[in-house]
Amino acid sequence: MTLHPQIAAFAAQLDDLSRLLRAQGARPWADRIDLIQRAVADSNYAGVTRFLAMFEGESGFAELTLADEAVDATLSQCRAAALAMAQRLAREEG
Repeated sequence: MTLHPQIAAFAAQLDDLSRLLRAQGARPWADRIDLIQRAVADSNYAGVTRFLAMFEGESGFAELTLADEAVDATLSQCRAAALAMAQRLAREEG
């Protein structure tokens, strides 16, 4: 079954995000992203909801920073792109 292009793009963005986090030793975050990515790749909307929930609270995913400044900038860009995709999917679902 072929994924809707927006869902496929979001799943790919999550995969990139997970690989970046794993490469930087942020395994707990990478593991969470992997679970969400698998749900999204299975066309399960709960993955979108779970991703958006990661941004809630003071110690949420939005607050994560990495030691290397250049890699942290890449994380910020990748995270912002994934968040925008998730928000767009949530608007379309609701």
